[in-house]
Amino acid sequence: MDALQKLKAIRDFKNDPFGFIIDSIIIIVVNLLIPIPMSGKVAVQFRGPVLGCLISFLILGLFILTVVGTILMTPLLMTSGFLKTFTLGSNPSANGSFSETAIPHQNPFGGSGMDYCIVSAYFMDPGYYLIFGKNHTGVDLVPSDSYFKNSDYYKQNREITIFSTINGKVSYYVDSEGGETVEVVNNDNSLKVIFIHFSEVLVNTGDNIKAGTPVGVMGSTGFSTGAHVHYEIRIKDGNSWLAVNPLNYIQ
Repeated sequence: MDALQKLKAIRDFKNDPFGFIIDSIIIIVVNLLIPIPMSGKVAVQFRGPVLGCLISFLILGLFILTVVGTILMTPLLMTSGFLKTFTLGSNPSANGSFSETAIPHQNPFGGSGMDYCIVSAYFMDPGYYLIFGKNHTGVDLVPSDSYFKNSDYYKQNREITIFSTINGKVSYYVDSEGGETVEVVNNDNSLKVIFIHFSEVLVNTGDNIKAGTPVGVMGSTGFSTGAHVHYEIRIKDGNSWLAVNPLNYIQ
């Protein structure tokens, strides 16, 4: 650039700095796309249409990047549980083996009666009290071999999913010992089920769900010596909740 061109560029910048910058960008981009002498200078004479085309190409490029990024990120999101929470947690009939009910009569793995599960600690188990120094107000359940062989839901998702056994309203919290906990209270507020030790929770406080809704993935959070689900049933007794033996409901 000779001295005259430099002076002209400085004058143009002083008179219209924004226009000067836009023209410079157009010249650079057009020269890159169309490496023909003076192509950039010619394009500046049609600033409006050229600028519109460049903006359109930019928007199209961002759209393509967004679509490609979404496609590439989807497997990672499914692995992290984000999409799974949205997809499974919002589906009230994800496990069709359950029937809608306010009183539980199936185990939380989805089997009929005690199918799919094994009891690893019983309700008010004396041995539990001797070892841990406190009453066991529910039952601890783990999946059986039959669960892994026959549960369609497990075969599809490859995670040990725990289902609500009643229709009701959800409360989710972390207990005093760090256990990821979900409570579901039935609609007449007469009974509630409690699930503890999730590694991942798929519902939120305030959700109204049906029996068969996935509520979480079995884990070992809180006071636990290994992965299992603590399953508890409490019935309303005046102003308090009385723990009862869950096996009386699901066997």
